[in-house]
Amino acid sequence: MKRRDFIKVTAKGSALALSAPMIAELAGAGVVNAAELEWGHMAGAGSDISAVLREALSMGGELAEVYLEEVIRAGIRMGDGKIESIQLGSDRGGGVRVINDWKTGYAFCDSWDVDDLKHGAGIVSRIGKAGSAQEVRASDIISSPKRGSASYVRDPAEVLADEKVRVVELADRVAREYDSSITQVRIDYRDEIKRMVVFNSQGVAVEQEIPLMWLSIDTLAARGDRRAPGYVRRSAKSGFEFAADDFVRETATEGARQAVTMLDAADAPSGEMPVVIASGGGVVFHEAVGHGLEADGVERGTSFYTGKMGTRVGSDLVTIIEDGSIPHLRGSYDYDDEGTPSRRNILIEKGILRAYMTDWLTANKLGIPLTGNGRRQSYMHYPLVRMTNTLILDGASDPEEIISTTSRGLYALRLGGGEVDTTTGNFTFGVREAYLIENGKVTSPVRGATLIGNGPEILGRIDMVGNDTTFWPGTCGKGQWVPVSSGAPTLRISSINVGGTV
Repeated sequence: MKRRDFIKVTAKGSALALSAPMIAELAGAGVVNAAELEWGHMAGAGSDISAVLREALSMGGELAEVYLEEVIRAGIRMGDGKIESIQLGSDRGGGVRVINDWKTGYAFCDSWDVDDLKHGAGIVSRIGKAGSAQEVRASDIISSPKRGSASYVRDPAEVLADEKVRVVELADRVAREYDSSITQVRIDYRDEIKRMVVFNSQGVAVEQEIPLMWLSIDTLAARGDRRAPGYVRRSAKSGFEFAADDFVRETATEGARQAVTMLDAADAPSGEMPVVIASGGGVVFHEAVGHGLEADGVERGTSFYTGKMGTRVGSDLVTIIEDGSIPHLRGSYDYDDEGTPSRRNILIEKGILRAYMTDWLTANKLGIPLTGNGRRQSYMHYPLVRMTNTLILDGASDPEEIISTTSRGLYALRLGGGEVDTTTGNFTFGVREAYLIENGKVTSPVRGATLIGNGPEILGRIDMVGNDTTFWPGTCGKGQWVPVSSGAPTLRISSINVGGTV
């Protein structure tokens, strides 16, 4: 397939999956040149967009908004030592939102055509009460200042497909060579460049470009009748420089190490005990605490934290922040999907609840500040309050001290998936890689451990916090899926119920 023919296919918002015979042909070709998809088509179209906004407000409303998006993406999957697929694609579309009397109307189309957008605006305007249109000033799209949250050096859309295939092949080879017990390796590589524009009737006009890279390694080790999986996910708001050889080798080695180590794991104990969660285990607090601090749940009264502003909700060792402006993390961006700058927000300070996360709707309804947490999965979705990078700040303890002062307990090195009830804070979380702590030392690996508890209670039981924060990349679901990061240092929960098998 010629490159120009590929662009014609993908520019209308479809995706292309390539079978093995087509891979060789594309391996030496460029993927997609963003310029050829005519990004910037809407630049200088402020007066046209203003007409769309006026149409959206023709029957009244507090806010009208136009969101335009273009995404160029590529993906490569390898299994059993063979390239299974290469996927190349792009999506382009726009959405129009109207908010009136706290009700939201939203329409979208798979184009940037002003007539299509005006048609959508006419549909969503009906959520408004009959009345005269609000004045909407014309405004050109501005080149918003880059703030470094999601910058890149090498545009992945300009990297040849054969260079990306080489990354996947390197990861596969390193994982397989780690140990003879590695029997299966699956590699998943993805990259994308998203360009978005937001206009609203209050004068916001923002343009930004957001890269996203992803590399995952799934392994399986086997010895006799024993099987154990390994699982590593790495992701960043970065360009193709993310996929440096040393980084790929380290990631593949870690995936293989997990599987081989857990081959010798015994069954996990059960009962109440101290648990040390290793650095990077912030996903527990993302689920068990973070969702409860999103202002839509607070406004509806379905969050445990409703009405508790200024009260103690955790140990004085615990400070939790939400920060979408940290450079290159998976949840980072310069501006959210409503055009609000990302920022550092202190949610819980030394155990005291200080703030909730907001979007335009919840901030205005509750009369609290905008925090830059209005996010959407794509142009086909209206924004919701969502986390970005949520983390527990470093404490004063050395990680080795935390372990050495724990006579008996569980060391949770790698966490798995879980469930949480944001109304109560109750959660259940699997532990992918765990070890016993005996007499202040990490000893034998164990399998099958589950952490069972209540988020607010667990925050009060944190009695040691380390100084070694690292981040875990994830994808958060809340009716829509968005990239996030969770961060935490090594910390100890003095007592938590561990579900095991012995």
